[in-house]
Amino acid sequence: MTTLKKTRPIIALLLSLITPGLGHVYAGKLKRGIAFFLVVELLTVSVHIFSAFRFKFYGLVWYFAAWTCLLGFSVFVLFDALFGINKLRVTVLKPYHKWYFYIVICAVTVLINEFVFEAVLPDIKAFKSYNMSSVSMEPCLYVGDRLIADMKIYKQVKPKRGDLIIFEFPKDPSKEFIKRVMGVEGEKIAIINNKIYVNDKIIDDPWGYIENSGEKNYLKELENFGPAVVPEHSFFVLGDNRYNSMDSRLFGFIELSKIRGKILYVYWAKDKSRIGMEIR
Repeated sequence: MTTLKKTRPIIALLLSLITPGLGHVYAGKLKRGIAFFLVVELLTVSVHIFSAFRFKFYGLVWYFAAWTCLLGFSVFVLFDALFGINKLRVTVLKPYHKWYFYIVICAVTVLINEFVFEAVLPDIKAFKSYNMSSVSMEPCLYVGDRLIADMKIYKQVKPKRGDLIIFEFPKDPSKEFIKRVMGVEGEKIAIINNKIYVNDKIIDDPWGYIENSGEKNYLKELENFGPAVVPEHSFFVLGDNRYNSMDSRLFGFIELSKIRGKILYVYWAKDKSRIGMEIR
């Protein structure tokens, strides 16, 4: 004997919010519901996979593409269940229309999402967005550049010369500065007429930029520095725009514990040709 049951759109909506596809199961569309459920979970896993590639610009693009697909498809599933129920009004009761069947599906969803969330969370915390707000790193970085930084890299390795790092401003820990590492622990650093010497030998400095306009040269007196030995677990940092940078010449060496991350690439800039540019 066929038993019909009146369907309620609000129940389909709530079930779909709890687990995409469950509202379709409630409407008697088991295969459609399972298909939607599997697609949503596949997209959720894809978000996790692409989050691990955000250390490259193309990885960030695919990461946001996966998120867009996940959110868009989830909304589609929601409305498909809602409008389907509005048209259906009643459904034939099936063996799977049992309260424990819904609980099992919800439990499976929770377990999958918890696993994915636990896997994704460390990756999310490993990256952070920054906005360049000063001219101190020109011409590498410009005011308004939006940057992605790896916030976990220095838990595994130490900064090296040439790295663009984010660190706590020694005089105000609430502020973060972006500068380039030019000297590492144990090295003897000296600057003579804007030439950098490490252990009494001049080094190649492809990053240093000297502003000659006269108007902004308020740090010109810092053409010379040192010599000074970088303490243990500390680093000597400079801005690329040497006459327009507050750096180790003024506030001293930066302790490793104060370094928060490393700039990886530009993900947005006024000059669109610079979008995706890796920082070297």
